[in-house]
Formats: sequence, C-alpha cells, structure tokens
Amino acid sequence: MKTRKMKSLPLALTTILLGSMMLAGCSKTGVNPSTASPDAAMKETAAPSTEAKKLDPVTLKWYLPQGAFPDAKAVFAEMNKITKEKINAEINIEFVDWGNYDQKMQAVLASGENVDLMFTSNWTNDYVSAVNKGAYLDITEQLKKYGPNILKQVPEKAWEAPKINGKLYGIINTQVLARTPGMLINKTYADKYGFDPSKAKKLEDLTPFLEKVAAGEKDKYAFRVKGNDDQLGYIGSALGIEYFADTNPGVLLINDNETKVVNLFETKEYVNFLKLMHEWYQKGIIRKDASTITDLDADEKAGKYITRTAVMNPDVPANQADRYGNGKPENVLTVQFSPPYMSTGSIIGTLTAIPRTSKNPERAMMFYDLMYSDAKLFNLMNYGIEGKHYKKTGEDLIETIPNSGYNVASGWEYGNMFNSYRTSPLQPKWFPAGPDMNNSAISSKVLGFSFDPSKVKSELAQCASAISEFKAGLITGSLDPDTTLPKLNEKLKKAGMDKLLAEMQTQIDAWKAANKK
Repeated sequence: MKTRKMKSLPLALTTILLGSMMLAGCSKTGVNPSTASPDAAMKETAAPSTEAKKLDPVTLKWYLPQGAFPDAKAVFAEMNKITKEKINAEINIEFVDWGNYDQKMQAVLASGENVDLMFTSNWTNDYVSAVNKGAYLDITEQLKKYGPNILKQVPEKAWEAPKINGKLYGIINTQVLARTPGMLINKTYADKYGFDPSKAKKLEDLTPFLEKVAAGEKDKYAFRVKGNDDQLGYIGSALGIEYFADTNPGVLLINDNETKVVNLFETKEYVNFLKLMHEWYQKGIIRKDASTITDLDADEKAGKYITRTAVMNPDVPANQADRYGNGKPENVLTVQFSPPYMSTGSIIGTLTAIPRTSKNPERAMMFYDLMYSDAKLFNLMNYGIEGKHYKKTGEDLIETIPNSGYNVASGWEYGNMFNSYRTSPLQPKWFPAGPDMNNSAISSKVLGFSFDPSKVKSELAQCASAISEFKAGLITGSLDPDTTLPKLNEKLKKAGMDKLLAEMQTQIDAWKAANKK
C-alpha cells in the first residue's frame, strides 16, 4: 500500500529492530508464498520463451498513477527489449499525475479506448465500482493459464479479496498485503527532545513530544496531515476499525465477533481519534491551514515535517529518508501501534485490471506475469537503468543517483514488490521479510467481502457528500468534534445512512452464510 506516494507503506520501534518485527503478529493466515529471491527469479526467466516467435507482435497500453520523469521513454525502451524477446510485445506505459488519475481513468473507461492494463484500487479508480459497470474483464481463467508466476507469489487466501460474485477482475500487486499502522519520526528531533519511541504504544503517547517540537521548531510542523488524507487507511486497525471507503460511514469493529455494521462517526474509537486531532490542532502541533491543503510533497521533501502516521513496510526508512530522516534511513524512527492486519481493503488497495476494451488480454496477462518473475524487468520499471539512474552496491542493494531523470520507486503499484532491489543495507531482504509479514498477519473476519452499493447508490452518494463537507476539518483538527459530529450525524441520517448500513449488514450476513465452513 500506500502513503499515497509511499503507498507501499509495518516495522519495529526503530530501524535496528526491523528484523524481529517481521515475525510479529498473532494469528496465521495459513498461506505459503514462494520464497524465491529476485536473483533466482532472474535466472528462472533468463532464457527467452520459445513460444515468443510464434506470437504476433503487439503493443500493450498501460495506465499508472505516477509523476513525470524525463528519462521514462529511455527506460521503457529497455523494458521493451525484454518483453519483445520473451512474449513479442512492447509496452506503451502512460504515467498520469496522482491528482488527476481518478478523473482521467473514468474518462478513459467511458471512451472505449483500447487499454490493456490499468491500476485500480479502493482509493482511486475504484475497483468495485468499475467492475459493477462492466469496465474490466473476468480474468479468472486467464490468470490460471497465463499467470503461473503471479499465482506462485500471491498468498492463496488473498485472492478472496478481489473476487466479486466469485470471479476475479483484478490482479493483486504483490507487496506486504497486510497493513501495520504506525508513526514515522525524524530521529534528530526525537533525540533533541528526549523522546523514546519504545514507550509509545498509541497516538496519544506522542502528545508531550509533539508539544515540545511545536514549541521549539517554529519553522517546521510537528505532525503531517492534510485535508484529503485517508487516515483510516494508515491507522484504522490500530483504532480497531475496519472500513470500506473513506466516504462510507459504515464500518466494522475488529473485535466484534458479530461483525455488526456501525456508523463510524458514532464509534468511541474514532470520536476519540478526532478529539485527539483537535487537541493537537489547538496546541499548534497541526498547521492551521492543514484542512485546505491537498498536496504536501514539496514540504515533505524540504524536511518540513517531523512525524506522520503511515502504513509501514520494511522499506519505509529507506523510502522516507529524504523526507523524515535528513537523507539517512537510520534517522527514520518508527513506532508500531498494532500487528499486521489483512483485510479486503488492504489487498484491493493496489490491483491491476485488464479493461474490457483490451484487444490483447492474453498477452497483457503474459506481460504482467513477467513483472512477477523477471526481477530485471521489474527493477527497470522501478529504478531505471543501471549506471545511469542507480549503481549497484551489493547483490540486491543499490544506490540511486540524485537527479538522474528516473526513480519511480513505487513497486507496490505493479508486479511483485519482493523483486525490488533494496536501497539501504538497513532494510531487511524482501525474502523472507515480506512473505513472513503476510504469514504473520491477523486476517479480517470478512476477508473477501466487497460491498456492492448498487441498491443504495443514492444514499451512499448523499452520505459521501455529507462526509466531504466536514471530513477535512475533522481529520486535521480544525473542527471541534463535540460540536461538529452532531451536525454530521444528523445530515447522515437525512441522507439515508440507516438504509445504507442495513444493506451493508444484509450483504455481510449473506456473505458469511455463503462462506460458512
């Protein structure tokens, strides 16, 4: 997953404890993903397919949310040398700015454009909605026939998550499929203000430290949050909440064995979180204009923020060193609030679909299978060309070259993240760290359930409108939940929330009955 631009985002109390955290967790999922290394994957696929010569040449179009990179075309040309040799296909990859991706994909899908692969999720280019509109192909049989390496790398149980009415429409992008909620902290300021991250078990425990930072660092911000954040995506399981979408008020409480759907804004867990945000806002821990901001990329890169909530993976310190560690991975401290939690939402947060307009769906699946088995191809996409965009410093260790013209580094978005090179020796090897975290994760009681809103579209839309009116102010603390939540809940009632929650409960009960063993 996702910060959004860190969307691969579990880890220990400090980077030194990374290894031990990989075994954290309670119940097992019972999955057995492959433990092949990236180098082994390269060797396995080194020889070109003898079948490639029998295939007609095709060009596959692929849409992804991503920034612009001057050397993208040069990198894609290198990728095409591999794909041409192995499956007689070239890839036309189009990066679309993060902020415009959702709107652009809706237009693309409506236009009937010939597209072969497309990033889809529960937070942009909504997967379930697209499937319900008939936008994506059923890939159930294609995956079995043309995706053997995908099936090797994805835990078997995880495939329940993207199924809709028993059929698959999305390929799971392999990463740590469970979410571990926590906090990133710049060690420079933890040391300066005498903060011991091992003492922090929940968000509230950081308040004294953040107060000191807010008082002592007037040119920086103690805690990062912005108006369009999906905070439940970062720390929902730490609050004991499983949600379906950040504009849907219906949620489940993780410890509720009855799986009763309740209104998020009436749960004591979320109300207390919003009260904490308001407290932090009043104390100057949160910047005053946070609710109006939707992009903090520049400020983060400038080191303006000291802490942030995040879903953490083994690569977080390396990935966030420039933003929360003064350029040094060892300077990024992490606090884990609860064990890894695997849910439908954590899995469908990053999928790849084959649109129904694809003229070459079989070849699209063949190509995507290469993104799981061919580490060279994957790392070209991720880091660019060796010697030009990065240099190798070890077997699976690299050092990126600053301002080189290409550094996507968003492996959670495509293919098999566990094929990725490491960018810091402090990061544990993806094998076995990644599969171990998936194995150790607690599974949701409704893993595999996806809500179908077709019967309550109007109610859901009206609830989403009511939530959007107050959400930015609530999650950034500028609105007082004591006075705001009654207004919001009243609007939700008028919007038809009770009907929405009842429909969600009906579907969950039916799903549970159908999946009873």
